[in-house]
Amino acid sequence: MFDINDPSSTEVKRDGAVARMVDTEGVSTGAETEAKFHPLDAQPMQMLWSTLISYYRQELERQGPNRAMQALDAAYYDNDQWSDEAREELDKRGQAAIAYNVIAQTCNWVIGSEKRGRTDFKVLPRGKEDAKAAESKTKFLKYLSDVNRDPFHKSSAFEDMVKVGVGWLERGAQDADDEEVIYCRTESWRNMLFDSTDRSLDGKGMRYVIRSRWVDEDIAIAYFPDRQAAICNSITSATTVGSYDMLDGDIAMDQAEYEREDTIGSTANISVRRKRVRLIEIWYRMPKMMEKMSGGMFHGDVYDKDNADHKAQIMAGAARVNRKLEMRVHVAVMTTTALLYNDASPYKHNRFPFTPVWGYRRDDNGLPYGIIRGLRDIQDDINKRASKALAILSSNKVIMDTGALPDDWTLDDFAAEVARPDAIIQKNAGKEMKLDVDRDLAPAHLELMSRNIQMVQQVGGVTDEQMGKSTNATSGKAILARQEQGSLATAKLFDNQRLATQLDGEITLSLVEQYVTEQKEFRITNQRGTPEFVTMNDGLPENDITRAKADFVISEADWRATMRQAASEQLTDMIKNLDPQVSLVLLDLVVDSMDIENRDEMVKRIRGINGMKDPDQTEPTPEDIAAQQAKQAQDAQQQQLVQLQMEEQQAKTDLAKANAGKANAGADLTRAQTVAANMTGALAAMTAATQVIQMPTIAKVADGLLVQGGWTGGQPVPINLPAMQGIAPQVQPAPPVPPQAPQLPAPAMPEQAMQP
Repeated sequence: MFDINDPSSTEVKRDGAVARMVDTEGVSTGAETEAKFHPLDAQPMQMLWSTLISYYRQELERQGPNRAMQALDAAYYDNDQWSDEAREELDKRGQAAIAYNVIAQTCNWVIGSEKRGRTDFKVLPRGKEDAKAAESKTKFLKYLSDVNRDPFHKSSAFEDMVKVGVGWLERGAQDADDEEVIYCRTESWRNMLFDSTDRSLDGKGMRYVIRSRWVDEDIAIAYFPDRQAAICNSITSATTVGSYDMLDGDIAMDQAEYEREDTIGSTANISVRRKRVRLIEIWYRMPKMMEKMSGGMFHGDVYDKDNADHKAQIMAGAARVNRKLEMRVHVAVMTTTALLYNDASPYKHNRFPFTPVWGYRRDDNGLPYGIIRGLRDIQDDINKRASKALAILSSNKVIMDTGALPDDWTLDDFAAEVARPDAIIQKNAGKEMKLDVDRDLAPAHLELMSRNIQMVQQVGGVTDEQMGKSTNATSGKAILARQEQGSLATAKLFDNQRLATQLDGEITLSLVEQYVTEQKEFRITNQRGTPEFVTMNDGLPENDITRAKADFVISEADWRATMRQAASEQLTDMIKNLDPQVSLVLLDLVVDSMDIENRDEMVKRIRGINGMKDPDQTEPTPEDIAAQQAKQAQDAQQQQLVQLQMEEQQAKTDLAKANAGKANAGADLTRAQTVAANMTGALAAMTAATQVIQMPTIAKVADGLLVQGGWTGGQPVPINLPAMQGIAPQVQPAPPVPPQAPQLPAPAMPEQAMQP
C-alpha cells in the first residue's frame, strides 16, 4: 500500500489525515504547526495511538490461549505430535515417540477437494444497457485471477482454515510498473488479529482488523523516512534480547523470530546483527458524516463532485446526495511506541482489505478452530498405543534371584544379551531366572489403535468410501449414501469458503471500477489454451467499465464434486430410458452437469445440433444472431423452392391438359376431314347428276350420299364448297340409322340423253 520510490506522497496524505482526525476529535490544530513537533507526535495523534495499541494488546491477550491451541493444531498436521516433556519420559522408558499421523489424511482430503473443484464466477449488469460492460468486467476479472494466481492464494487460505479455523485473503491496489494495479495475497493467520466481539461471517460488524509484521529497520525507514527516529526508538525501547522486541507478541506470531534470535545467539562468527522492528497495521472504523449517493446507478457510493457520472445521475433526477453518519474505514501503521501513518481508506468500497475464511467457531467467545481440534485426543491415543505396543513387542522382562548371573557378567551385559533375538544366557546353578515378555498385551493395544483410526474418520467426516478405499459397503447405493454423508459433514467448511470468495469478488469488482480507468488490452484463454484479446476503456460507451456498476456472483459450486458426479450419473441413467427425441433435447444439460474437460465446447456443439439455448442466457449472442439470420435465409430458400416446385407441377399439369386437348383436336380434325372428303365426293356426284336428272331425283340421291357421309339430319345448311375443301367442320358421330327398305338402283340413262 506504500510506494517506496515516492516517500513524499505519504507525507501529503499524512498531513491531510491529521487535519481530519483533529477536526473529528474537536481539538485545536495549533500544536501541529509547530516546527519542533511532527504532526503524528501531536497530542490527538498520541491519543489515537494509545487507543489503537490498546485494541492490539487486548486482542492479543484475549485470543492468546486460542492462538496457542491453533499453533498446536498446525504442529499436529506437521507430524509434531509429542511435547518435549513426553519425549523425555519415553526416552527414560526406552520407548519410541511414534506418530501415526491419521488426521493429516483427513485434512488433505478436504483440502484436495477444494483444489479439485474451484468455483467459477461472473459479473452481472444492473441495467440491460450495461451488459457489454459487465461482460468486459467478467473477462478482466478472469485475467486478474490468472496473473495474480488467485486460485492458489484462495487454496492457501482455505488450508489455514481447515487446520486452525481461519484463513485470510488480502485484496488491494498498488502502484507497480511490472504488476497489475490490483493484487491478491494470502496472509498468515499468525500475523492477524481481529475484533473478537463480532460474530458475523462477512466481518462487516468488526471495528478493526490488525496485521503485525516483522520488518528490517532499513526497509521500515525507506517506507517512512520522516519517522526514522520513532522507528529506531521502537527497536531498543522495549524489553529486548539483543535487538528483539518480546513485549507485544505471542508464540504463534513470533515463533520464527524466536528461532532466528536463538540461531544468532548460538553463532559466534556473526559480525552484523539484523535489526528488526514490529510494524502494526490496523484498519479501523470511525463514525463520520459522509455525502452519499441515494438512488440511481451509484446508490450507496460516496459522492464525488469531480465524477461526471455522479453529476449526470443527479442532473437527470435519478439520484440525490444525502448526508448521513456511517462507520468510515481508516488505516494506520504504527510501532509499539509511535504512530507512523494515518489516513482514511483509499478504497471506495469502505471495507477492510482482509477477507476472513472461517472454519468452526466456539459458541462462548467466537474464536475459530479447525478440523484438527476435535481429533487431537484421538490422535494422541493412537500414538501412545502404537508406542506401547512396539515397546511390548521389542522388550523383555527378566525375573531372577540375586547372584543368578555369572561373576564375569554385569547387568548391562545381561540386558544387551537379553535384547538380542539370538540371545544365549548362562545362569548359576540353583538360582532362578524367568523371562516374562507380556506378549498378550500388544494385540489389545493394536486393536484399540485400529478403532481409534476408525473414530478419526467418523469424527472428521471423511470416510473410506470418499477416499476410495474398500469397505463393507458393496452396493452402489450404499457407497453413494456414505459418500453423501461425509460430504454433508464437511459442507460447512466449503460453504464458508464460498462466502469468502463472494466477498473477495465484490471487493475486487469495486477496485476494478475505481482504479482500472485507462485503455487496456489484455488476453484471456479458455480451457484449451486458445487466446482471446479484449479491449476496454477505448472510448466506446459499451467498453467503459467505470461508467456503470455491476454485481459479482458465484455461478456454480464445483466443490461438491462427489455430489455433482452422483447427480450426473443419475441423469445419465434417466436419459437412457427416455424417448430419443426427448433425450436429444436434454443431452446438453446432462453434459453440462459432468466434470469433464472441454465441457463448455461440447455443450455448445450439442446445442448447435438440438437448437436449445443456454438457460442462463438473457441476451442473444453474436453466434445466436448469426444462426437466426442463417435460419431465416434457409427458410426463405425453402419457401422459394417449394413455390418453384408447385409452379413446375402446375406447368406439367397444364402441359398434360394441352397435350390431351391437342390429341382430341387431332381426332376431331381427322373425322372432319373424312366427312369433308365424303361430302366433296357427294357434291361432285351431285354436280354431275344435276345435268341429267331432275331436281327431286337429285335431291334424294344427295340425301343418301349425305347420310352415308355422316350427316345426321336437321335443317339444310348452305354449303360453301371452296371453304369445305380447306377446313373440314367437326361433325358429331351419327346416331344409329334405322333399317330402311333397300333402294333400287337408278335406271341407266342412255348416253344420248346425257348429251346436250
